[in-house]
Amino acid sequence: MQPRRVASAAALLGDPSRAAMVLALMDGRSRTAKKLALDAGVTPQTASSHLRKLVAARMLVWEGRGRSKHFALAGADVAQAVEALSEISGRPVPAAARELRFARCCYDHLAGRLGVALTERLLHPGNTVLAGLGIDPAALEGARRPLFRCCTDWTERRPHVAGALGAALLRRYRDEQWLLAMPESRKLVVTAAGKSAFVRFFDIAPAFFAATQ
Repeated sequence: MQPRRVASAAALLGDPSRAAMVLALMDGRSRTAKKLALDAGVTPQTASSHLRKLVAARMLVWEGRGRSKHFALAGADVAQAVEALSEISGRPVPAAARELRFARCCYDHLAGRLGVALTERLLHPGNTVLAGLGIDPAALEGARRPLFRCCTDWTERRPHVAGALGAALLRRYRDEQWLLAMPESRKLVVTAAGKSAFVRFFDIAPAFFAATQ
């Protein structure tokens, strides 16, 4: 990548309002321009200007739904770049992000303390976690994206699993209702069934889930 392109992308995300909009989309869902304006604390007119720049830079994409435009991240690579920039900033976790710290979506995979803890179990030699969950890595190798990628978690400063495997794992957790998404938030709540499943499949200590939600 050319230095000028790197500088341009960094400058776009250096604006607090644009950064707030992009972070609001880090759960992989789309949002309207009006909702993103509220997330960023700016007027709809200002939000439209910011969104045009982010779309032009290929960080966001949009689609029309009736009279509204819905915006979303352009892809997993954008989410990974945003997560990396958040991590290298070295700043303390802001108060507004603390409720996301235990479990949250990072585009299409699990992040936060829980994501890091589960990743550490997956990296243990000889573990049978994937077999127990019914996930076949060979079936995911045909995807265009990497099978396994470690994404440095910006709140924990340790890696969580991303890539095709990370996406497959989060789908399983949500399909089984072990994790529930909070409305209009990246936060994920661990259900009672989820706590039991993570203890059983990943050998997570039950005390890990104390006072987390």
